[in-house]
Amino acid sequence: MKFENFTRNKKGELTTKQIVSIIILIASFIIILFLLFRLNLGETTAKEICHNSVILKDKSGVLAGNLDCRTNYLCISGGKDCEGFSSTSKIKINLNEPKEEYKNLIMKSIADEMSDCWWMFGEGSIKYGGGFASTSVYCAICSIVVFDEKIQEQIPEITYSEFYTFLKITNKDESQTYLEYLYGVDDENNIEDKEYFNIDLMTEGINTKERQTIITGVDMNVKVLFVGNKDDYLNTFIIPTSETSSTECDKYITSA
Repeated sequence: MKFENFTRNKKGELTTKQIVSIIILIASFIIILFLLFRLNLGETTAKEICHNSVILKDKSGVLAGNLDCRTNYLCISGGKDCEGFSSTSKIKINLNEPKEEYKNLIMKSIADEMSDCWWMFGEGSIKYGGGFASTSVYCAICSIVVFDEKIQEQIPEITYSEFYTFLKITNKDESQTYLEYLYGVDDENNIEDKEYFNIDLMTEGINTKERQTIITGVDMNVKVLFVGNKDDYLNTFIIPTSETSSTECDKYITSA
């Protein structure tokens, strides 16, 4: 009889431990969900999916199929919604700060989005074009950027000159500036590939009243037979969306 009581009590103790474990697991799951929502990992996940598909394309060649890369629709807001624009992400800029400070924050937001684009497509070292015999220029529209009316009022335009100066003097991380990361140079006058996207860094600029496109690409050029392909990786630029039809791009590899 005593043995039976001992067994029953022992079972009761195990059940209590299980209940406590379940409560801990549920609490942990709720905390993890909370952190995921606070960190807004949805956008990052989409970019990681794109990056992974680019890597797979490089490893598998034509067998990998199409890339799983979607255009990000970014609203840079001074406090309002970007009218007529269905954004997938939003960056809020505090316009109560000194103008120089919030202008730098706007430029940093653009620089970070361009850096994400360059990273997603392999930083100029991963082959993601159309295969061995292709000679096309494949372009990726990483992001469409729109500014709300408050930013349009306060900052009608950011000239390319001041934007690329910002990239030159601002560190992306401890080891390099944005200009060095995106273009591999320490002087904006040495940036290559501008001819693909019709950019004049000296006279034009980012008009905040117009939609802007962040774009990169690769030019597949077949060399002499048996020598192989030479991929010319195109740098990442921000251009007016209206100008995308005037680029040297033959094909686009991102989904809307």
